[in-house]
Amino acid sequence: MSSHPAHPGMGRIEARRRQLRRRRRVWLAVAAVVLLGLVPAGVYTLYAGLDGDITHVGAEDLGPRPEKRTHADNILVVGSDSRAGANSAYGHDDGARTDTMVLFHVPADGEKVRGVSLPRDSIVEIPSCRAPGGGTVAARTGMINSAFNEAGLECAWKTVEAATGVRVDHVLQIDFTGFKSMVDALGGVELTVPQAINDPKAHLRLKAGRQKLNGEQALGYARARYSVGDGSDLGRIQRQQALMKAMADTAKRRLSEPGKVWSFLRAATKSVTTDGDLGLKQMFDLAMSVGDTGQVRFSTVPVEPYPDDPNRVQWTRPAADELFDSLR
Repeated sequence: MSSHPAHPGMGRIEARRRQLRRRRRVWLAVAAVVLLGLVPAGVYTLYAGLDGDITHVGAEDLGPRPEKRTHADNILVVGSDSRAGANSAYGHDDGARTDTMVLFHVPADGEKVRGVSLPRDSIVEIPSCRAPGGGTVAARTGMINSAFNEAGLECAWKTVEAATGVRVDHVLQIDFTGFKSMVDALGGVELTVPQAINDPKAHLRLKAGRQKLNGEQALGYARARYSVGDGSDLGRIQRQQALMKAMADTAKRRLSEPGKVWSFLRAATKSVTTDGDLGLKQMFDLAMSVGDTGQVRFSTVPVEPYPDDPNRVQWTRPAADELFDSLR
């Protein structure tokens, strides 16, 4: 019995099937700094009970919003520097600010995911916001991270939409101790440190070179500023982006370790605040749509010195407008 030659397209079909199988191993988008986690599809239901640990924020105060032009998802991820509760070890300042602010853009096909960092020293127009304890915080010109400090996550959400003209579909906030717990749950994160660091303010002392950081060290690396590089917030953003990529790589390697998966998700769900439409199931579905996590591209909004204060920056126009237009 003679065999028929394989159809030329069969090889491409099988290659596509293999690609889809690999894609289904993409990890749950829970961690604030990487938007990626550890749950494979077949065991999602084992962790679904953790959904109730997530704190949610309302979206009633957003007011008029930018038009949604595509089926892409934009997710604002913020790292809170609150000194409340367990975070008091990092100081006793009142209130909380967004130490990290990244706008992730996830196209409908899951390919070419982008993360755009918004420098916390950026001077923008902040709209009036409803304060968490009641009353209203008046509209003003100020640093973008002060919106969170004055009126919480919902005001940060509202401010980013107003300043960028980009519709933000979801928000996710994580605090200092939550970040530490997630890194420790992964068993640490491997990172190449370009130069030795000794920063008492950030509780950090590191040698130069490739090494594994525990949660405390990773947090210090994300926060360090004045004792590293040129001391700028932009330099810190570059280190934070490198740390995000390193955490994504570490998460991939932990997929086959159920104990670490459970510990990571338990730490994450207890440490994050999201909008009401972003629960564990929605994060899982979002992550399942994403392609190769190693291809996530990071950038920073182009900035220039703010004329009234050289210690602050403003977004460079029209370059910033062109960047935001690509996210709409």
